[in-house]
Amino acid sequence: MAEEPEPGIVRRLRMPWRYGAGFSAALLLLLSARTSQAYEFEVKAQTVGQGATLRTLGLGANSSVLRRRRLTQSLQLSIWDLAGTRDAFARWQPQGPKGPRYYFASYLRLDHEQGSWASGQLLLDGRLVDVIDAIPELERTSLQLDILYGYFGAEGLAGGRIDVFAGRQMDVQTLDWFSMDGIKIRAHLPASLQVEAFAGLRVRDNSFGATDAFSPDGTSSAFCEEFVEGESYGSGGWRPIDGLPITMGNRFTSDAELCPQRDEAMPTLGFAVATEHLRKFTGRLSYRRSHSSSPGILGEVDRLDNPDLGYYPFESEIADSGVNEERLALSLRGHLSPGGSLRLTPYAAVRYSVLHGLIDEAHLGTKFVRNAHSLEPEVFYSAPTFDGNSIFNIFSSEPYNDARITWRFSPKTHVWSSYLRGWGRRYHSEDAQQAVDAVGLGANTYSGGGQGGLRRRSGGWEVRVDAFAEAGYGGRRAGALLAGGFEVSRDLALHGRFSLVHLGEGSPGTLEGTAGGLQAGVRYRLNRGIATSLVVEETSNAFDSFALAAVALVDLAFQPKT
Repeated sequence: MAEEPEPGIVRRLRMPWRYGAGFSAALLLLLSARTSQAYEFEVKAQTVGQGATLRTLGLGANSSVLRRRRLTQSLQLSIWDLAGTRDAFARWQPQGPKGPRYYFASYLRLDHEQGSWASGQLLLDGRLVDVIDAIPELERTSLQLDILYGYFGAEGLAGGRIDVFAGRQMDVQTLDWFSMDGIKIRAHLPASLQVEAFAGLRVRDNSFGATDAFSPDGTSSAFCEEFVEGESYGSGGWRPIDGLPITMGNRFTSDAELCPQRDEAMPTLGFAVATEHLRKFTGRLSYRRSHSSSPGILGEVDRLDNPDLGYYPFESEIADSGVNEERLALSLRGHLSPGGSLRLTPYAAVRYSVLHGLIDEAHLGTKFVRNAHSLEPEVFYSAPTFDGNSIFNIFSSEPYNDARITWRFSPKTHVWSSYLRGWGRRYHSEDAQQAVDAVGLGANTYSGGGQGGLRRRSGGWEVRVDAFAEAGYGGRRAGALLAGGFEVSRDLALHGRFSLVHLGEGSPGTLEGTAGGLQAGVRYRLNRGIATSLVVEETSNAFDSFALAAVALVDLAFQPKT
């Protein structure tokens, strides 16, 4: 008789219909493509095993030791030329055969923590509870399936004017990125322009095969509350969700995590206009809007002391749905050659949050390149904004300004290369000003620092030295790193690293400490496209005089033709 799966595992890995819509569309398009005479696929697999011993610090109790035993398996699969009209290496050729190009691309990752880090127990209020129940955020490291992307592409339709992409897609821009399950259509227009339109469901941490990294800012925490009404209208407060059935006794999922709002689908749509085939100028204007519905009343109306009017307070006075994100972004980049060997790359990007009515991100800079030297001054502005449903919107959050300049020397034929960077930052937050008032002289709302490095490559040897220092609001940090490697043969390589870091909070009476680390590793190539690595690292600081960690890695990559 087949063994029954542990309760909750199926629930965790199943695919609800609303989150699987993009994958279903991609699968249908893939199956509807005409039979291929030949195709090519590429597989890249990586297995990483990590082992570490971490010491925890408890108040009024002896410290304990947590053992991490983490296994990470990633798989990247690409299938090219599903129509069977191109040769094996056509995807790398700038001028391929005319006609549509069909392909499928995907990247999956599975994480599983087997040590006491996520599977141990804690003593709380006189009873033992699973650590994953006490700290629900650890659920994402216990057993997590990530589908970073998995989509079907059809490029060159309608005489090369239309491209279609369906499935889970990641869109990465200068100041923004997001992931969705849906469809994107791109049209190539005259005058070197392209127009995109997309629609689907926004990927968030409760989506199938997604991590909290996909969630809009301010919504990825496992902690979730509801509004509990009081005896009189308008009274009450936010409290942890109580009185609803949750999964019990599953060591891979948290029995305490429950957040119906994050289970609601988040439809997303948008468009973009961008330049293409221009040598001296590129630009892109994009718009995106995401919204979601309210989960409404949770459970029975009378499950609490007073009748439940809904997930939010005064539910009858607000809409049943709301905007989570609405953003407008513009990025520009130039490619100029004033004369001689000098090349300039000016760039600018700005993002406007329509939901908050303010510019929340901006970036401006220029890169000067002459022969092997480059100089890049840049300024950055950031004002924290959050999902429209996030509780963080009620807190005060102020922007910060950042300026930096970087010089690099990286000749193609020289054994030496180096870089220098200096930066400064000003914080406009109320917390920073309060720190100034509390500490007095020596404290401010500014911070800054610098870093530099030197590297030499010669034969099979490589040696690198880096150093950095910073001070100001947030504390002091300084350190250095020495790293090196040697290729013993074509298949065998050795490498090592030594680092030393000093930390201080920058105010009288605060803790200061120095940490050191020593790392050694070996990489061996078993065959073409197959290699294995082993890295061992020991760190020492004021809290733990000896902490040992080991990482084993197996890389597999091959490109057979079928």
